[in-house]
Amino acid sequence: MSYRPHLLFLALGSPALLNAQRDHRTTIEPDIAHITVYLNGGEVRTSAELDLVAGRNTVVVKGLSPRLHPQSVQATIKGDLQILSVSSASNFLDAAKLHPRIGELRDSVELLQGRIADLEDRMAASQAEKDMLARNHHIGGDGVVVSAEQLAKAADFFRERTLAVNRAISKLQQEQRRMEEQLARTEQQLAELNYRHDPERKEVTIVLMAERAQRTRLDLRYLVANTGWAPIYDLAAKDNHGPITLRYKAQVYNNTGLDWKDVRLVLSTADPTLGARKPEMERWELNYAPARHSLIPPLQKDKRMEDAARGSNREQVIGNDPTQHYTTIAVSEVGAEFAIPRPYDIPSDAKPYLVDISEHALEATYSYMAVPKLDRDAFLLARVTGWQKLNLVDGKANVHYADSYVGESFISTTGADDTLDLSLGRDRNVQLERKLKEEMTTTRLIGSDRKETSTYEITVRNNGTAAVWIDVMDQVPVSQDSDIKVSVHELSGARLNAEEGSVTWKASLPPGGSAKYTLSYSIQYPKNKRPAAARRMRTISAPSF
Repeated sequence: MSYRPHLLFLALGSPALLNAQRDHRTTIEPDIAHITVYLNGGEVRTSAELDLVAGRNTVVVKGLSPRLHPQSVQATIKGDLQILSVSSASNFLDAAKLHPRIGELRDSVELLQGRIADLEDRMAASQAEKDMLARNHHIGGDGVVVSAEQLAKAADFFRERTLAVNRAISKLQQEQRRMEEQLARTEQQLAELNYRHDPERKEVTIVLMAERAQRTRLDLRYLVANTGWAPIYDLAAKDNHGPITLRYKAQVYNNTGLDWKDVRLVLSTADPTLGARKPEMERWELNYAPARHSLIPPLQKDKRMEDAARGSNREQVIGNDPTQHYTTIAVSEVGAEFAIPRPYDIPSDAKPYLVDISEHALEATYSYMAVPKLDRDAFLLARVTGWQKLNLVDGKANVHYADSYVGESFISTTGADDTLDLSLGRDRNVQLERKLKEEMTTTRLIGSDRKETSTYEITVRNNGTAAVWIDVMDQVPVSQDSDIKVSVHELSGARLNAEEGSVTWKASLPPGGSAKYTLSYSIQYPKNKRPAAARRMRTISAPSF
């Protein structure tokens, strides 16, 4: 008879099937062979060789993650057999056997609790003595004459004894506080270890009927909660004319209750909650994307990273780990998978561990941008192409240029543009200067109006060893009132966006080359008024004495 694979999703076994004849019972505890880590959740795969007898067999698979989802268990066994049922249950182990430190901390807790109880008993005894002294401070008795010497001796006794008892009580209270603080720290450590080394383990029981004695293999797979991964990128450029290196990495965390040792990983952007449900297409609507893929400026935190998402509107089969923070990101409708070439060890401690995914050299075009009105430095920009084929996921990016760390930014994959704009920081080889030409800056009265004319000279110089292409930007005011008139006198060939008031010069500078531009404009307004923004100012914190 040919071998047939048998696949059974978890189901509660019928009592009629379970109480038939005596079983041949086999217990196994297979190692984790392979894990697919989703953005939120994971799938564990294990396998083991089995020796079956002819007739009824019960296979118990022990030591599975306590975060196992019973409805997701799939068991595959090849051979001349029939799977009758698959069920799961919890099995609680001795936590001290999972980690020796747990037993040591338990002993410490008991010892400290005993010492605190002893201190409380001693304080109670001292307090009883203090109460007795207070009740018996009268000496002699009614009608008994006490000499001054006797009274002085009695007073000395009560004072010294009361002082000694008070000091003893204070010392015991200090010792009690110290012991209670130590107990609290020890209990906290014990709680953390108990959480990390959860004594609960799941086990799956498979009942099957074999037509003959045979050796076969069991493949078991199941979904787990409390694991996931987040993308993180390194973007590095050596100079302003070569390709940009993109290192695609992931931060993987494991809080499944089982340590992963020498495990093969696959990182996936698919949705593990879909299961066997058929896909449903939704209406595809087009509109204009609110923003392009941009990493400018590199040090500005993207607001999208601040949107903490503790779930979604649809049912969560996997569920969110309460020890983690979540954010909403964009991923492709078609899930991508990244097979990690080497195995990893990732303990179950809820901490992120860095996993290398891939490295790519991306073509880029470079240019400079400067706003000398706001900053004297020029900024190197790169436009990266070819990134779309890499299955990138929204995530943080660390930007490096010329062996220097520039800052942190964010890669957004939404929109339809095929370029990724990247700021590589300041380049001090390109110098800029913006000076007010006082001889051409005037204020005149024209009838009932005042006319202010401002003229600036802007110089840009390339002190580097390679040619640069640079956009130098400035602005002229834009009137918001019919009484205020703005006139532009000189732009030195710049492009003016009249609606926004932006002025842009485009220059190509050879090594050692420079360019000068003149910007001149006037503002005319009634002399009994003054435009609120005739002179633009900025605010900054400063000490006040």
